[in-house]
Amino acid sequence: MSPVDAMTTNMVNAITEIHDIRGPVGIPGEWLWLWIMLGVMGCAVVIGLVLKFLIRRKAVPVAPLKPIWERALEGMLKIEQAGYIQKGLIKEYYCDLSDIVRWYIEERFDVRAPEMTTEEFIHVVRYSDKLTDAQQGFLRDFLNASDMVKFAKFIPSAEEMYRAMRLARTFVEETR
Repeated sequence: MSPVDAMTTNMVNAITEIHDIRGPVGIPGEWLWLWIMLGVMGCAVVIGLVLKFLIRRKAVPVAPLKPIWERALEGMLKIEQAGYIQKGLIKEYYCDLSDIVRWYIEERFDVRAPEMTTEEFIHVVRYSDKLTDAQQGFLRDFLNASDMVKFAKFIPSAEEMYRAMRLARTFVEETR
């Protein structure tokens, strides 16, 4: 069979297999457009509520931080109220008190020394012109006494512990 005959045979077969046109195809779900519109409107409402919440949240005024010296004195008051002395928690008392004093000095005098030893800390403060000799002496004595309690297991009397608190308070009040 020649190529032309083969092509003619294929065309005749194709013509005999032709069927009538099918009827119109319906749109799935007559209410689909309504559901799409409700979904879009719902998303718009949610986005609007989120934006309103974020805008309102930013509008809330933030209370200014208290001065450093005030926060240090409040920390000391909390130590007193915790009753470390009455409970016999000597090491915790000195740890917390010396942490407050160190934090206060770091923040107040811009001495960034969170990981310094007491000797390094005192050395840095000694060459600072921001503290008087008496204040530097207090700091040296206070931090050395704290180290004796924290590391050498020295047990001071209750009077010495109250005195340390008074001196720390006086130091903060003088340098504010």
